[in-house]
Amino acid sequence: MPTVLALASESGITVNGPLVVTSFNLFGIDFNLTESVIVQWLVILILLIVVLILTHNMKVVPETKRQVAAEWIVEFFTSTVDGTMGAKYSKYRPYFMALFCFIMINNLMGLLGLRNPTADVSVTGAFAIITFCMVQYNKGKTGKFKGFMKSFVEPLPFMLPFNIIGEFANPLALTLRLFGNMVAGIVIGSLIYFALGNFAILIPAVASLYFDIFSAVMQAYIFIMLSMSYISSAECGD
Repeated sequence: MPTVLALASESGITVNGPLVVTSFNLFGIDFNLTESVIVQWLVILILLIVVLILTHNMKVVPETKRQVAAEWIVEFFTSTVDGTMGAKYSKYRPYFMALFCFIMINNLMGLLGLRNPTADVSVTGAFAIITFCMVQYNKGKTGKFKGFMKSFVEPLPFMLPFNIIGEFANPLALTLRLFGNMVAGIVIGSLIYFALGNFAILIPAVASLYFDIFSAVMQAYIFIMLSMSYISSAECGD
């Protein structure tokens, strides 16, 4: 079910969840195709076009600003991943570069008059579940089965329930942090426009610079930084 958030007051301002474009039944299960899914397809198309443009006709020695920009992006994420996780996690560079770009553009879709998919908790939850799975994979890979199971009773056996809660607290925090910030931007922006009425000219524009641009980029960056931290710290001995 799509997330629905209502702001009830005398003003009548209401912020609803993503619209359901269509529904269909598959193997006896009802599925909703929401605007969050449609907008994410659009984001994938935008990313594909940008990548094709930036990587077209590349040379060993850069001859265009387009290639310089592409190489700068790669170098930035190379240094970010290596600096946060260590060089041994270099295989994660493409993933976190793609994740950052995908989340950031999703966050910026409000500039096109569309609803940000990241204002849907099911979307941010999916990102967090991927990070959670990668954390568990890294724990199992570094500690094998014995080390993986032992990590839940460290430093003392009575810590078992707290360690289990901690494992699920991280993805929940990732989900709600991104979702909350995006929804807050929608609500606050709507309140500003409504409160100013006919004078809604300069102040909403300034607020938009923060909520639609700065906050969108920062929240994407924070999400990948936290994900990198959780994954790299999820190491356990045999």
